[in-house]
Amino acid sequence: MHQHQMFSQQLRPQQLLRPGLQQLQQLQQYQQQRMHMLQQQNQQQLHQQHLQQQQQQHFLQQQQMQKQVLQHQNQQVVPHQQQTTALAPQLQQPPHIAQLFGHEPGQDIPQDGFLLGCVFAVADYPEQMADKQLLATWKRVIQACGGVVDPTLTSRCTHLLCESQVSNMYVQALREGKRCVTAHWLSTVLKKKKMVPPRRTLHLPFAFPPGAKPCSQHIISVTGFVDADRDDLKLMTYLAGARYTGYLCRSNTVLICKESSGLKYEKAKEWKIPCVNAQWLCDILLGNFEALRQIQHSRYSIFTHPEPLAPNLQLVHNLLAAWRSPVKVTSEALSNLQLLQRQRISDSTNAPANKKARMEEIQSPSKRIPPESAPQVMFTGFEPMQVQQYTKRLYALGGEVADSSQKATHLMATKVTRTIKFLTAMSLVKYIITPEWLEESWRSQKFVDEVPYTLRDAEAEVLFGFSLEEALKKAHDALLFKGKYFYLTPGICPSLSTMKAILESAGGKLLAKQPSYRKIMEHKQNKNLPEIILVSCDNDLHLCREYFMRNIDVHNAEFILTGVLTQKLDYESYKFT
Repeated sequence: MHQHQMFSQQLRPQQLLRPGLQQLQQLQQYQQQRMHMLQQQNQQQLHQQHLQQQQQQHFLQQQQMQKQVLQHQNQQVVPHQQQTTALAPQLQQPPHIAQLFGHEPGQDIPQDGFLLGCVFAVADYPEQMADKQLLATWKRVIQACGGVVDPTLTSRCTHLLCESQVSNMYVQALREGKRCVTAHWLSTVLKKKKMVPPRRTLHLPFAFPPGAKPCSQHIISVTGFVDADRDDLKLMTYLAGARYTGYLCRSNTVLICKESSGLKYEKAKEWKIPCVNAQWLCDILLGNFEALRQIQHSRYSIFTHPEPLAPNLQLVHNLLAAWRSPVKVTSEALSNLQLLQRQRISDSTNAPANKKARMEEIQSPSKRIPPESAPQVMFTGFEPMQVQQYTKRLYALGGEVADSSQKATHLMATKVTRTIKFLTAMSLVKYIITPEWLEESWRSQKFVDEVPYTLRDAEAEVLFGFSLEEALKKAHDALLFKGKYFYLTPGICPSLSTMKAILESAGGKLLAKQPSYRKIMEHKQNKNLPEIILVSCDNDLHLCREYFMRNIDVHNAEFILTGVLTQKLDYESYKFT
């Protein structure tokens, strides 16, 4: 099977396999942290009987049976700190998922204020981000939707944004009945414009520290999943510490299937690669590490889930307890929001409507600004009709549409995407801005300052551990791959032409011929010669045997893809070992 056929438009980072000893140490460290956290929760629950619905993590069945299950769990877990959670025997989910609430049923919460009544705190994300503007970005977005962000976890908080269940703030939030959710959940509700309960595994914090990757020994491929489901599985694979491949080859260790059919499924069976449903990965992320050993369990070979990426409710009963009570919004808060909305409508009505309407019809500007100062804008991630409207306004203001990254000064996008357009633009454009920049320019009838409209994508910046703003500054200072030669093996994925465009936009040069060991060493020892960097993929590793035998580093495609996105040369993370 060709890699190119299986390549999807955007790839998540591939993480290298970690030694088994390191993985064991990480999981042991997690178990100690987890046991300490469980003991702390137990002590606190003795003093707070009215918080029964918030009791102990994992495998709580029904609310009236909560204490018995918790006692059984303590007997099993506390004396044996190295044991992991037992495998849930049944596939069926408890039926009371429909009893979870966002806002009070029947309350008419307007879409542009759908976070009204929600007060957020943020746990572990800022610690992972050198960029301190992340919290400011979330605060601005949440406030624009009617919510509030507190600097710490206060009594009035209703939600905690957190990636992991292993933190003191998470323990406190769970004890106090806060709704613990991830940036992925926030992204989902921002798209829906409705504050809904978490429905996917990615909406809930995973059950191990960010440094502990339980699936680091796995190379995972998926089949049957498309669009958002496929993207979510890529992200889940990355978070669990596994490597993701868009193709299937003999080196894959797991195939996650939506159905028990298809070419990949048949090949996996032929090659004796375990085929599992998505629940296997969901369970691991939520703390059931027994799933790593019990990959052949019948629970993971049933492919009829109506919602394959939904969490096993037995693992998240405690996380969902807070959602059994709706968020209540006072009539006063609703009135204040409605007043604010009326003011906005009044402001837009009082604008020079006739003048704006006339400008709407202009196809080309009558008053051009100098070509050297006219914005050259490239669009990515928009529907054709949107691009048509933006293009019309851009021309009316005196700007131009750039037909390539080399000519572009501005890239307009709503989120970070690992497309050829976005990655080539990273190294070349002056600004990456949101559509609000063009809309404000249209209102002002002139191009406004770009800085307030710089693209911010909290989820992507957390995922890739970088600041888009800082990455652009680095690219402006110096091209990342300037003075470096690259050799890419023929089966590289994304395609050779795509990789060539990305690395050349960042100043690199692609070698047409595979360099010999002698040539590589010559360039390595002579500082006046360009460095040669080797990039390959799993299917081409046989072409790199001589390099491995002579201890020459070979990297996977993420050296270029993640490198250009984050503007970092990372010689360690993406080496084949």
